[in-house]
Amino acid sequence: MSPAARASAATLDDLLAAPTRAAIYNRVSMDRDADEQAVTRQNDAAVALAQHRGWEVVETYQDNSISASKREVVRPAYEKMLADYRTGAFTVIIAQDLDRLTRQPRQLEDWIDEAERGDLRIVTLNGEADLGTDGGRMYARIKAAVARGEVERKGARQKLANAQRAQAGHWQFSRRPYGYERREGAVAVVEAEADVLREAYRRVIAGESYYAIGEDLNARGVPTVGGTSWTPRQMARTLDNEHYAGIVTHNGERIDVAPQWEPIIDRRTWDDYTSMRENRKRPSGWSSATKHLMSGLAVCGVCGARMLARPDRGVQVYSCKDAWCTSITGEDLDPVVEKLVLGRLRDRKVLRALRKSPDTAPVEEEIAELSARLGDVTDLLAEGVLDRARAREQAQKLSGRIERLNRRLAAMRQESPLTDLALSGSVAPRWRRMTVLEKRRVITELGLTVTVAKGKPGRRPRDEKGNRIPDLSRLAIEWADPDAPLDGEDALTA
Repeated sequence: MSPAARASAATLDDLLAAPTRAAIYNRVSMDRDADEQAVTRQNDAAVALAQHRGWEVVETYQDNSISASKREVVRPAYEKMLADYRTGAFTVIIAQDLDRLTRQPRQLEDWIDEAERGDLRIVTLNGEADLGTDGGRMYARIKAAVARGEVERKGARQKLANAQRAQAGHWQFSRRPYGYERREGAVAVVEAEADVLREAYRRVIAGESYYAIGEDLNARGVPTVGGTSWTPRQMARTLDNEHYAGIVTHNGERIDVAPQWEPIIDRRTWDDYTSMRENRKRPSGWSSATKHLMSGLAVCGVCGARMLARPDRGVQVYSCKDAWCTSITGEDLDPVVEKLVLGRLRDRKVLRALRKSPDTAPVEEEIAELSARLGDVTDLLAEGVLDRARAREQAQKLSGRIERLNRRLAAMRQESPLTDLALSGSVAPRWRRMTVLEKRRVITELGLTVTVAKGKPGRRPRDEKGNRIPDLSRLAIEWADPDAPLDGEDALTA
C-alpha cells in the first residue's frame, strides 16, 4: 500500500472512530418570569441524551420566549443553527420535541431538503426522525402537521377568549402601557405616570406640539416605559391609546361596555384630544375650528350654512362656507358671544340648574366625613389614646381614601367645562383662563346659536377711541333653553 493510500485509510478510520457531532436546540414560546428555567430543563435532558448515545455536543442553540408558530418571527439561534449545519458543523440535532424545532410544515420541508443533501438526523426525547428515509420523513411530517393543527386550534380558542374578555370590559396587553401595570392580575393605575399623561393631554389640547411636550419631559428626567427619551412619535403613539379614556376595544373596534380598569382621563378630554389631533392632520387653508371661537358654530342668515374662520385681506373673518353669502369679522363677533355667555351665567337660576349636574354633593360629604375622622385620629394620638403606629396606619388609610375621592370629584367637575365654570367661585376669571376649545364646548352646551345676517353697505361707525362699533342688529341670538335670553345689545351693556 502506498503512503498516500495508507494516509487516506488512516483518515477514514479516524473519521469512523470519531464521535457523532450533535447540536442541541432549546426553545420556549413564552418565558413569563424571564428566568430561563424551562430552556435550562430542556438543555439538561438533551445533554443527558447525548452522553447516553456517546455523541459530542459541538454547539447549543437557544431561543428563549420566541414563538415558532409564525414564519415571519425571526429566531436568531435557529437561523444560526441552520447556517452552521450547512457548513458541516454537525449531523444530529437534539430537541425536546419536534415542535420545539418548528411548528410549520413549510420549515420542516427546508430541513428535509437539507437532509437529502447530507446526513441529518433529528432526535427528540420521545423519538427519532431520520429525514434520509421515507419512513422518517413521514413521521416528521405527521408530527409537524399535528403541531400546526394544535397551534391553529389554540389560536382559535385564544381569539374566542380574547373576544369574551373584551365583551366583559377587560383590557388585554402583553407589553405594559405607560400609566398602567398589572397587580395581582388586575390592571392598576401607576399614579406618577398617570399625572404625566393628564398633563400631556391638557397641553396638546391647549395647542402645544408633541415635540415640545416630549422635550420638556426629557429635561425633567421623565422616561418612557422602556427608560428611553420621549420622541414626537412616541408621544403621539402613547396619547393615541383610547384605553386611557376607559374605551374598550377588540380588534380595533369599540365595544360599548364599562371598562374593568380605572380610566386616567375622561371621555371629554379624549374627544378634545382627538379633535385637536385630526385638526393637525388637515392641510393648511382655512383656520381650524379649535383656533377660533365661533368657527363652525355661527350660522349664515342667508343660506343657513355654517360659517367657518378664514383670512380675508389680512383680517380673520367668519364666512359662509359655501357661497360667501355673508361674513363678519372675528373682532366683531367673538366679544359679543363672550359677553352673551358671561351674561347668561350671571343668571342665578341658570347657575343653580347647571350646578345640579353632576351631583357632587355625596362625594363632597364623604370627603368631609373622612377629613373629620382624620382629624380625630390626630387628636387621639395627641391624647395618647392611640399609639403612633396605629395612628399612622389609620391616617394612611384615611388619606388614601380622601385622595381617591378628590380625584373622583375633580373628574366629575372636569367632565364638562360648563359644569366646572358654574362651580367656580368667579365665572369671569375662570372663563378667561379657559382654552378656545373649552369655551367652544361651553357655547355648545349652553345651546347658544348666533345667526349672522348680511351687513349694511357703507363705512362702519367708530366710538370715541376709534374702534369700530359692531352692528348688533345683524345678530339673531337663540338659546336651547329660551328662559330669559339676552340679545346682543343686552350683552354689550350688561
